[in-house]
Amino acid sequence: MTEERFEQVIENAIEGAADKFDHSINRAWKHRPVRMIGKSIACLSGVGLLAASYPLFERGQNTAAKACLISGGIVIAANAIELFIFRKR
Repeated sequence: MTEERFEQVIENAIEGAADKFDHSINRAWKHRPVRMIGKSIACLSGVGLLAASYPLFERGQNTAAKACLISGGIVIAANAIELFIFRKR
């Protein structure tokens, strides 16, 4: 087997696995508990970033603390905007 053929086989295998994963995620996302868990994890990651900023400020790592504070705020704001825009009526 040549190197080009080997690369093609590996690429096809990876693409096939990615397609199966994408299909299963899309199918699972149709279920409400999966969506609730996913959105909860996203919101909690924003809260975690906000909470992590305080100890960083205390240690004097101001740049990292500001980055955590800003990114946590963005995550929470994006989740809130998504909730209000895409809610079912």
